[in-house]
Amino acid sequence: MAGRERDGSERAGDDRDEGDRAGTDQETGGSDRIERLRAEARERWGRSDDDVMAVAPDLDSADPEERAAAAWTLAELAAEDPDNSRRIPVESDLAPLLTDDDEWVRRGASWAVANVADQQPHRARAALSEVTESLGDGDPLVRENSVLAVSEVAREHPHAAEPALNRLAQLAREGDGLARRYAAETLRRLVTRLDENGFPETIEASSDVAALLSETGVVAVTDDEGDGPVRVGGAGDSSEEDERSSTPRRGTATTDDRGPPDHFPDPPEIVADRRDFERSEDLDSGPLTSAAKVRARTTNDGGQRVVVVFRMLRSDTGLNPADFEDAVRLWAAVDDHPHVAPVLARGPNPRPWVVTEVLDGGSLRDHVGSIGFEQAVWYADCVAAAVSQAHARGVVHGALRPNAVGFSRTLGAWPIPKVGEWAFGDLLAAVRDLPVPPAFAAPEHVAPERFGAPDSTTDVYQLGALCYALFAGRPPFVGDATEIVRQVRDKEPRPASEFTERLPQSIDDLLARALAKRKRARFETAADFRRELAVATRELSLSVEL
Repeated sequence: MAGRERDGSERAGDDRDEGDRAGTDQETGGSDRIERLRAEARERWGRSDDDVMAVAPDLDSADPEERAAAAWTLAELAAEDPDNSRRIPVESDLAPLLTDDDEWVRRGASWAVANVADQQPHRARAALSEVTESLGDGDPLVRENSVLAVSEVAREHPHAAEPALNRLAQLAREGDGLARRYAAETLRRLVTRLDENGFPETIEASSDVAALLSETGVVAVTDDEGDGPVRVGGAGDSSEEDERSSTPRRGTATTDDRGPPDHFPDPPEIVADRRDFERSEDLDSGPLTSAAKVRARTTNDGGQRVVVVFRMLRSDTGLNPADFEDAVRLWAAVDDHPHVAPVLARGPNPRPWVVTEVLDGGSLRDHVGSIGFEQAVWYADCVAAAVSQAHARGVVHGALRPNAVGFSRTLGAWPIPKVGEWAFGDLLAAVRDLPVPPAFAAPEHVAPERFGAPDSTTDVYQLGALCYALFAGRPPFVGDATEIVRQVRDKEPRPASEFTERLPQSIDDLLARALAKRKRARFETAADFRRELAVATRELSLSVEL
């Protein structure tokens, strides 16, 4: 599936398991045809020093055999070498072939697009409308390949993939085999990422689609039946009883028995020369920075190239570049903690920029609702430890939210949470109404005249909101933006134990104090919060040590 290397049984266009493909292949001789096309692809591949440019003209051939062979060749090239994915003409040449009359041409083209999407999601994004249409193709291989392509694009560009929601829902309802499974998984991931706050309590969908997603614990069922549209958004105005009935309980969390890692790998040390960075892939821009994955040389290990994230202050923010540089300097001053995202390099020209580690395990929003209690406790402690150290050094985050907490994958252990974007709160507040999504805003963000200006206790509140989401599977308040702001200002959150089973009273008490409206009623420091978390879980016989 998206985000991991696919082996021969899962890769788009490859032979599927016998149970998935036997009927089609036995009737059409599909396996033999696949092997012949792949053999021709490899033969063509070996004949040219500039493979992509040599093959591309055949995509326009009048002979469907030549078009199919060319498409399969490009699929092979994209699968073998990521550098080829940057040169394959997706939008101009491959996308039109997704509606070709010949199914073997469509199979090869869709496989090629899926392989490009696996390596270069932003390049496949240009053909997303054609790929979305292919989700309804009559051929099962084309459908499978197209779902994989949409999934890869959605991982990096969820809003661009939003038009595919209804096609994915239809395929998840009516499809079969791998396409149905891939569609349901992609739909679940996409609706989660699309919601403004990261936790879509109000997916408008018919009950059969909701049933496919019910295990995630984030689905509210509408009264509509059939193939109505799928929409993601807030709950809007509702009475207390309506809110109670429409807000889902936390779904079935998976118990991951791997446990915390035994040690924390050191981040790479790179040559901090921007001119030496090799751009690999553009990423979605944020409110402050444009971003890209780049390759940089390490200062050891023979100067090997590693992939890192390069972020530069956007020219249209109107911010003083010196303010951004100051924030990054403060970030770098606290990045010697294992749960702080490390600043690998930074510089001032042509605009201030910062290089950080690639956090390949997603963000906190990707983990909420899908982890067990002990894992949630460990994540909460890790984030609290990072905030505690920063506060001890006089650095306030100011914008704690799910997307500010990334995860680094580790072999055989839970991924490691790392908090980034330190001292970005004032910068974000300067470019938008709230520095964080409303569900993670503190009372002083929405009503400073009543609750005072944001300060270090604001981080304590937002730490409480993040931990509430980890334990309850949803943020403290839900609804549309206006309703959430009202609740943050005027209402107390319901106990987290209402949304998940067997959450102890001690955790409810911990979260209630962190989320107090008045600053003086909260924990005075993040270190106090962390100590109380350890006390609250001490009698629970957990396998993790805080």
